[in-house]
Amino acid sequence: MPDAPLALAGGETVSLAWSLPPAPKVDMVVIYRSGKEAAGLSEVARVNGSDLQWTDKDVALGRTYEYRIQTLKGAKNSGISGHVEVTVGDSARITFIGGSVDRALFEVMMFRRGRRVSSRFIHKPGDPIGDLSYVPDLDTIEDFRLGPRLLKLDIGVAETRETSSETLGDASGQTMKDLGGREVRIDFTYPGATNEVMIATILDAQDRPVKLKEGESYKTD
Repeated sequence: MPDAPLALAGGETVSLAWSLPPAPKVDMVVIYRSGKEAAGLSEVARVNGSDLQWTDKDVALGRTYEYRIQTLKGAKNSGISGHVEVTVGDSARITFIGGSVDRALFEVMMFRRGRRVSSRFIHKPGDPIGDLSYVPDLDTIEDFRLGPRLLKLDIGVAETRETSSETLGDASGQTMKDLGGREVRIDFTYPGATNEVMIATILDAQDRPVKLKEGESYKTD
């Protein structure tokens, strides 16, 4: 039985690569694929036994796939390998845009029919995040409720970081240089100004708390 293939998602394709023992030579490699939104394992390609890679171009953005391989030699089939899992494009996510102590603005981004769609929603603590929303690009009403809900809103403090750079000098006051003739500099990082930020605490699908500052996102996949 061969080892599970390696998988790399790039844009709207998935590239697979695998290794096989030098002997015995095989006639064919069969590639199988399954998806979280589709039941069962299906054959998607057969390649020459000397080929050690293949690219799947029939995938959709935001979908997660599992791949397995099997080798054929004459009438004999190997066992099917373990699987490798890969997500195409990106994961669905919830971004906390901002708000007040009793209302929060979220943007929910997800994938439908191979397209990235998003919508914004205002919620109060206790609300599920997301709702039904019309998507003009698809001309459909989509459900943007991905599972998490808003637990509470707090005011927090964010601290900026300041940096500065200074040249080093020797005992005579001359600027020190390295072997390449470049000035020797040292960088400093120190606390900067502080400012208030809103912090949203959400509960994920397993009721685990997740804190998001303004502008931060939570991936749901």
